[in-house]
Amino acid sequence: MSGQENKRRDISSINQALPCQVTTSEVHGYSTDDLVRLTDLNGSIPVIRGMYPLNNNRFRIVVDSTTTFTLKDPITNEPIDSTNYSAYVTGGYCNFVETTFEYEA
Repeated sequence: MSGQENKRRDISSINQALPCQVTTSEVHGYSTDDLVRLTDLNGSIPVIRGMYPLNNNRFRIVVDSTTTFTLKDPITNEPIDSTNYSAYVTGGYCNFVETTFEYEA
C-alpha cells in the first residue's frame, strides 16, 4: 500500500487541566512522542466546541491509554495547560502528523 494511512480520530472529550488530556471515541493507535494536530475545535462551525486555543495546532503526545493521551509543546516538551481554556463541548478531530515518508521508485 502506498500513501499515508488514515489516523484521524474523533475527539470525545478534552479536560481543563495540567496536563491537558484528550480522549478519542475509538482506539487511537498513537505512540508516545507522536505528533498530532487537533482540528475543527473553532467555535463557528456550527456550534461552540470549546478548547479553541488548541485548534489547528500540532502537539507531541504522551499516551495514557488506548483512547487517551496528554499534550506537550512540540518544541519545549512542556505539558499543555488547558485549565483556563473554555470547556470542551463537542466535536473535533485528532489527526496523526506523518514525520517520515517512504517513496516508491
